[in-house]
Amino acid sequence: MTGAEFSEVDIDLLADYVGGALDGTPDEAVVTALIADNAAWREAHSQLSGGVAAVTGQLRTLGSAAEPMPADVVARVDSALAAATDPSLTPIAASSSGAAVGPAAMEPGTDGAAPDRHLVAVPSRSRGQRGRRLRWAAPVGIAAGVLAFLGFGFQQLSGTDSADTSTAAGSAAEVPQANSAPELGTPPFQQTGTDYRRETLSSVGAMTTMLDQAGPLAAESSTSDARKAAPEARASALVDPLLDRLRAQAALRACLKAITAEHGAGPITPQLIDFARYNGASAVIVQFTAGGESWVWAVGPECGTRGVGADTRASVKVG
Repeated sequence: MTGAEFSEVDIDLLADYVGGALDGTPDEAVVTALIADNAAWREAHSQLSGGVAAVTGQLRTLGSAAEPMPADVVARVDSALAAATDPSLTPIAASSSGAAVGPAAMEPGTDGAAPDRHLVAVPSRSRGQRGRRLRWAAPVGIAAGVLAFLGFGFQQLSGTDSADTSTAAGSAAEVPQANSAPELGTPPFQQTGTDYRRETLSSVGAMTTMLDQAGPLAAESSTSDARKAAPEARASALVDPLLDRLRAQAALRACLKAITAEHGAGPITPQLIDFARYNGASAVIVQFTAGGESWVWAVGPECGTRGVGADTRASVKVG
């Protein structure tokens, strides 16, 4: 099984649901409805739940029986204990006042007598450590279940990310090529579900300019406030299955490449991406800069697919 079999399912959101992170939130009801009404979500939920249960059970089994201490370790411990009881050895000591002990600590003119000493006992392990380890068992089981479900591990993702990071670090002064994929972690992402019209697309560019002037903290606060102020709109964007494909990073990169090619003004720098609607239809709103100009494009769910291109619905120059 591979993650491609469930390309229309938001695996991260489903994993949060299975792990209990969505309990009591509006998203819990959204995912519950998707599982009930959508066959792909239902099958993914079944397999992910089974994988999590299996891994959690295996972890509990591993922790149920104490592993015997290796013989060589036992021998070294016995040797250390025997050496500790040897009266010829001088124990580490500290003065009762907490001052250092030894010739360097003696004041000039004293008789050289050593102050009172007492041994310092150092606990080897905190009692709460085992409790913390047990509390981590369930999240570790959830994470392992998600990895087993996806089927392709971390190698593919880490390889891609490390290659991107290395390329960016090694050629920071170079001009990026027109067909290079942008770094998707830079622009703010939103899922407002807003139904835009051509005359309202310019408001996206105005909002981005305002957030840039206010700084990154204001941008985070604005994005958070928008999501809190319109929970119904955000839920609507989440349940829109037509945009599920573009929530995958590879698909979104392909979409941005298609916009770059169709725009024809060189590399673009995304400023904001909003999973929303345009004239009542599912759309992704992309605000970007290119060639010293700022644009807002509305593209459809097929953006980036072969033979379709950017699936452009509208484009407005905003700066």
